[in-house]
Amino acid sequence: MKILKLSIVVLSVLMILFVSGCAKNRVMVRERETKGTLTGAKTPEWVKDYIESGINKVQSRREFRDVYCIIGEETGVNLQFVLAYADQFSAQQRIGAMLRTTITSEYQARVQGQAQSAGIGSPASANSAVFQQEINNVISTIVNVSYSGAMRHSDWWILHRRYDPDKKDEYTDQYTAYVLYTIPKGELNLQVASALETAVSSDSVLYSVTIEMARNILQNGIAKWGE
Repeated sequence: MKILKLSIVVLSVLMILFVSGCAKNRVMVRERETKGTLTGAKTPEWVKDYIESGINKVQSRREFRDVYCIIGEETGVNLQFVLAYADQFSAQQRIGAMLRTTITSEYQARVQGQAQSAGIGSPASANSAVFQQEINNVISTIVNVSYSGAMRHSDWWILHRRYDPDKKDEYTDQYTAYVLYTIPKGELNLQVASALETAVSSDSVLYSVTIEMARNILQNGIAKWGE
């Protein structure tokens, strides 16, 4: 009985400490201001889609069916800085990042499929040191290309305040800037296909796969852009 009572007391103390700790660490976030606050302009739909579901949702919008979308994003305490960074640096970096993801995924799928259809090795053979090194070499070349044709479509910023409701005088204000660029699909398809063709030598184990990928991009575009 004494052990049971002691256990109940210990459990009660732990629960009190847990609840107390949660209360002390409550953090609330609210929107204080946006680019459209003074003019009464509403947050653009592309910004809402991006915040809720990422760039893939933005890309699926009808008005962007003929272009690839690239969104630069930056957060900080200085509005001019975050806008400038999102505008000047993020676009090219994000093109490279998305190409790295999509092209690498495409390589893995094609090399594995080739190995299986030829009946040599297993799907794991696509991850062999030889293939992986070749893939890395090509990807490094692709992402370091300076792609042209991106056009600045729009920008938006939001000011958020993070605070503890129990400490109203203690808070942190931060701006988040979003800059949307678009690039015609035909232009980027041509540039990426050309980069692929010149990034691999004729004696490479990836040569046939790479040429096939380049042709497919020219005809059908870059698969899974933004995912």
